[in-house]
Amino acid sequence: MQSAVRIVIEKCQKQCYNERMENFDEKRKAVSKEDLRDGVDFIAQFSYELKKYPNRICTSTDETACARAIRNRLHDETDAKTRLEAFKASRMLGRCSLLMLGVWYALCYVVYFVSFAGDRVAGALVTLLSLVMFLAGGGVLFALYLGNGKLSALLPRKVSYNVVSERARDEKSAKRVFVVCDNHDATAGSAVRDFDVIHKIAVVVAPISAFVFVLFCVLKMAIGTNGDNMAAKISAFTIFPFVSGIFGIGAMTLHFSPRERLVRKNNGVSTAVAMATYAYFAEQPELMPEDAKIVYVSLGAENCGHQGSRAFVKAHPEFANATVLCIGEMRDGSFQIAESDDLRRVEFSLDVVASAHASAIEQGIGLCTLAHDNIIARLHLIHGFSSTAFAKNGTKSATILASGNSKQKQPSRDDMENAFALCVGTMQKLMALQDEKGEQNVLENVAPSVEMEIKDVESK
Repeated sequence: MQSAVRIVIEKCQKQCYNERMENFDEKRKAVSKEDLRDGVDFIAQFSYELKKYPNRICTSTDETACARAIRNRLHDETDAKTRLEAFKASRMLGRCSLLMLGVWYALCYVVYFVSFAGDRVAGALVTLLSLVMFLAGGGVLFALYLGNGKLSALLPRKVSYNVVSERARDEKSAKRVFVVCDNHDATAGSAVRDFDVIHKIAVVVAPISAFVFVLFCVLKMAIGTNGDNMAAKISAFTIFPFVSGIFGIGAMTLHFSPRERLVRKNNGVSTAVAMATYAYFAEQPELMPEDAKIVYVSLGAENCGHQGSRAFVKAHPEFANATVLCIGEMRDGSFQIAESDDLRRVEFSLDVVASAHASAIEQGIGLCTLAHDNIIARLHLIHGFSSTAFAKNGTKSATILASGNSKQKQPSRDDMENAFALCVGTMQKLMALQDEKGEQNVLENVAPSVEMEIKDVESK
């Protein structure tokens, strides 16, 4: 029944879209009517095909199969050189580290309750041990939760893949590089069916619980449980921390799960939009400046500490001077652009941000700057962006996304049209902008990093 209703809705949407295309104003769009229609058809079709791989969390079988599907489609559709690049990644880096933090938190509580078995001095020392364990171990695990790449070696790792494709108008004269990238992996989900509910609970309860634990550890060491009113003291130092700990441990361990069947599915639209944008230039290289090369990158393991973008940057020092447009999650038509990663104190490229805004204004597409000027907004952006790794490398980059605040999970054809036109227009602006500035992103004769295994696919 649901499938039949969906088909009817899609037919109605397509009919409305076709009627609107009859009044299409080519002067306002970055692409022609025919190219726009082809692009939207590809985005709708390929994003639907990617639903064959629903559980594509980092290093999973579905993630690998999805990467191969992207590579094969680019190999079939274009004459561009396309390959898989393998790198080591851990599923437990990033969001899933919160599960380990919850387990560690529970262990700290066990040590805390053991402290009641000794006298005051012994009890204080054991309580101090539990506090040190919580602060030191918790600090390391929270750093992993934020995606600290230096600590990722502590975690078990498997192989993940980036998909890379390149096309230049003239390979010999290609000096400037323009990159369009997305991520094809899925985000860790939760054992709780309503993810939004557990997310809100965890954001509030976990910090409060941690504060209560530290507070009671300090009070117990200072006051002790011996002497007068011993029963009251023991009750106070056990009941409140126990209740707080139960809620805190539950919030941490239930928030994110590394299990494949519990993932928050990637709808594949950002991947399809990025591929369509790349193919637009790769199939019509005459639209690019003579000294330009366009590169497509679909990142794996990106939702687990942005390991895909870090691996790509490390493996390709020859692209250090490129200009990169990252396309984030696309769920609706509320397009936003991230101009900075405040938590990591990284500013994104003003050129990319300005070009995206200029493209949006010319085409009548709504685009706003992603909020980052208050605590709530920063908490929502705690895991950063794909463009962060590029920006840290000194590469010009920024991220366009359309995640919105609604529960909509699939953009309409109109939204897909605007996403494709916005991204193509932004790339056009960037290419023209660098021509005006007379800048050249010179490709140095630097080989890719030996740490990344490249699986070549012969072009047609």
